[in-house]
Amino acid sequence: MKIKGLKIKVIPFFLFPIILVIVGKVFVFKNYVPLIKDYERENIKFLMGFLYFVGLGIFFFCNGFSDFISKKLFLNKNQLDEKLKIYYIYTVIMLSFLNLISITGFLGFLICGNFAWLATFSIINFFSLFSYFPTEKRFNKKLEFFFD
Repeated sequence: MKIKGLKIKVIPFFLFPIILVIVGKVFVFKNYVPLIKDYERENIKFLMGFLYFVGLGIFFFCNGFSDFISKKLFLNKNQLDEKLKIYYIYTVIMLSFLNLISITGFLGFLICGNFAWLATFSIINFFSLFSYFPTEKRFNKKLEFFFD
């Protein structure tokens, strides 16, 4: 029953990338002028590359981050209620971490005005969130991994 409550509480994490795309589209319709008109300059290229690699780095290394967080949170928890609370915290941390992908895409959009940048990162973010959507099966897998 408590996992069902968590499923409802994580809906805003799934709405976040969609909202950023909608905000970006509104900016486009309102003829948004990017912060940097010539983003081919070396210092801006570096910033855009940094944002790109942060966003994709989060996507590619989120499983390693998940394992690290899991080890820190789940160890030495004995009661089922404690484990469930930790699973709540773990889920919120992972979904927040993944939403950084959309944030880097939105920052890139604000800098260069490229809506495709925002849309791509938001799509990657949205679909990667499903791998951490709270289910009883995933909760039981975490318990088996740490307590068997």
